[in-house]
Amino acid sequence: MVTVDVVNSSEAKEEWNQFLSESKNASFASLFNWKAIYEEVFGFKTFYLLIKDVRKIRGILPLVLINSPLIGKGSFLISTPYLTQSGLCLNGISFDPTPVINTLSKLIKECGVRYVEIRQIVPFTPPLPSPLEGEGKGGVFFTRKNNFTFQIDLSKGAEKLWEGFTPKVRNQVRKAQKSGIEIITGKDQYFINSFYQVFSKRMKELSFPAYPKRYIESIIKNFNNNSKIILALYKNKVVGGMLLLSFKDTISNPYAATLVEYNSLCPNNLMYWEAIQQGARDGFSVFDMGRSQAGRGTYEFKKQWGAEPIQLYYQYLFAEGEKGNEEKFFNLEGSPLFNIYSSVWRRLPTPVTNFMGNYLVKQLYTA
Repeated sequence: MVTVDVVNSSEAKEEWNQFLSESKNASFASLFNWKAIYEEVFGFKTFYLLIKDVRKIRGILPLVLINSPLIGKGSFLISTPYLTQSGLCLNGISFDPTPVINTLSKLIKECGVRYVEIRQIVPFTPPLPSPLEGEGKGGVFFTRKNNFTFQIDLSKGAEKLWEGFTPKVRNQVRKAQKSGIEIITGKDQYFINSFYQVFSKRMKELSFPAYPKRYIESIIKNFNNNSKIILALYKNKVVGGMLLLSFKDTISNPYAATLVEYNSLCPNNLMYWEAIQQGARDGFSVFDMGRSQAGRGTYEFKKQWGAEPIQLYYQYLFAEGEKGNEEKFFNLEGSPLFNIYSSVWRRLPTPVTNFMGNYLVKQLYTA
């Protein structure tokens, strides 16, 4: 018999993370460590679901409760916010999904949310195709398939990978080196402050509030042995930064940014090349470059590096009253309200957007 329980204790953390370490499709974003980050930094309520039978753990599903009245989403549960993919990890085990679906349905009612969003590489149950993709209906979950994560096979070695890059990528890396871009790596307060200064400025330019700096600090604290920051410097000025997290055989890049006024020097390319070299040297098999949508500039940028696009499944279980209106949740950036907000936000001073962003990011931006 399969049971699904919400767990909170430190004993559960050890059991949870051990299961992930033995699971094929486990993501660093599913680790129990994130629970403390979400609760301490954002004050979010979390529901970490442990799926077991009489013999062993069969799966895990971390969920975070988000209240988002400003953009009309109301409240929803997500696995997990601010990260590409986490979702349900079953380690290839098949079982009747009914207890999990029943638990999610119960949480929808108890929390008063409009839907549950699960982001993952392996879809859970036969998914319900999205009408946005012009497909038919069937299954339990409404599914969006317009997101991909990009992975580079580091087992080939840095030298072999270099040969496989497009001429444009190699020329841009060389340009950064010849222009005097320097790369340094660390994770002390200087690296956190420097990264955040660049990251928050770029987020404002993209019309989104930046995460609070204490979020980055908490990630470094909770993943101390598995985190680092790469900085790109030009004439001693930090012009780019990249956060790297490692788990099992994979090193991932959840957040990166550069100062656009220095993009002609290609600091971004040199940071990615440095991350690839470090990952290969340190024995990792995979470099995960993070999510992009087909047709976007970042999608084509990552393909230049020989990265393989991996389909992501963003799956939704809606409350009864929301079924049939799914599309309205996925067109927020094109709404008149968002366009007004975007225009105003970009004109505000960065210190102001950083201050306001501490509140807004908790409900406005969960990508």
